Amino acid sequence: MGGAIEAQVSTPASTEGIVPPLAAAETSRFLLLDGLRGVAALAVVFDHVPPNAIGDLIPQRYLAVDFFFVLSGFVLAHAYGPRLAASWPPLSFMRVRLIRLYPLYLAGSLIGFSVAALGAIRGWGGDLSEVLVTAAFGVFFLPTLLNMNSIGVLYPLNGPAWSLFFELVANFFYALIARFLSGRMLALILSVSAVLLSIALFNHADVRGPGWQWSHFDAGLARVVFDFFVGVAIYRLWSSVGIPALPWWAAVMAFFAIIAFPVGKDWAIAYDAIGAIILMPLLVAVSAGSKAPKRIAAVCGVFGMLSYGIYILHVPILASLQPILAILHIDLDGTWMMAALVAGLAAAAAAIADGHYDRPFRNWLDEVLPGHTKRKKKHSVTDEQG
Repeated sequence: MGGAIEAQVSTPASTEGIVPPLAAAETSRFLLLDGLRGVAALAVVFDHVPPNAIGDLIPQRYLAVDFFFVLSGFVLAHAYGPRLAASWPPLSFMRVRLIRLYPLYLAGSLIGFSVAALGAIRGWGGDLSEVLVTAAFGVFFLPTLLNMNSIGVLYPLNGPAWSLFFELVANFFYALIARFLSGRMLALILSVSAVLLSIALFNHADVRGPGWQWSHFDAGLARVVFDFFVGVAIYRLWSSVGIPALPWWAAVMAFFAIIAFPVGKDWAIAYDAIGAIILMPLLVAVSAGSKAPKRIAAVCGVFGMLSYGIYILHVPILASLQPILAILHIDLDGTWMMAALVAGLAAAAAAIADGHYDRPFRNWLDEVLPGHTKRKKKHSVTDEQG
């Protein structure tokens, strides 16, 4: 599982007069959506940690990825939609997106590589040559074409990266068509992709939250195309005519209700389709304008800041933690303590990395990658994916 996550990016001053006026104001931060993003990232953690009591309480936690994808379309349409519609080059947009995502992705992949390489060298499992080839693909943000194991995971060194890959695919497609994306065209994309998503989910009925293996690659693509572009559609509706907003506490309760709703086996796939196509988009729509008290808003801001780091670092942290616990003869598998430990370590790593690694690395990439332009002024806007 996985999904694109929150970030704050600096919008060049040249976008002034193109980016909607709210983008320049602190009130443009969709703080409740930031908070929900952080909660969704924790839900993904509980999906990847071996079965635990907390995860059992939210059986549909994998729908958090659909929430991420919808939110990505919403906030990128807010931050960059007008500029893309005004002929901003797609490659310049992708440069911004790659700079935002790459540092923490690379950090997680390096941790995963270290664990996998050590396991291969020590004879614990895996082939070192395959680990090295997979790492070579990973450096370029590409899914491996090798099967490090029998299930053919796209990103064996850092599983959640599959959703970032699909996110970037959707970002590039959006950048290519933004100038021509009329209401009719958007409706056509949503109609076709909703059908394809439903078909893909039913074709992979044995997988909850498909997309992370080559065998259900089609489902991952269908999920991101529909979810991302419904997020774009929601933003257009929200910014033009407005959408009624839920109280902040009701939005939080609605998120938990969606991922915790008990569904029988016979109805699981139908609920997945409803969750991805209706419930998560509706939640983003009615949460975008929600206001929260000052203290709750501050918590939401912290959750949003940590969300991407938690999401992209927690699986490598889990992989490195398991052999350490085994050496110490500490068995936490299947307990809430293991889930809490991984979540806590991922949050701590994300907090430390934010100021001491992620932002400096992004600034360096911005300077050295082709396409750098001087920025006269910077605005902080909420950006996705993650």
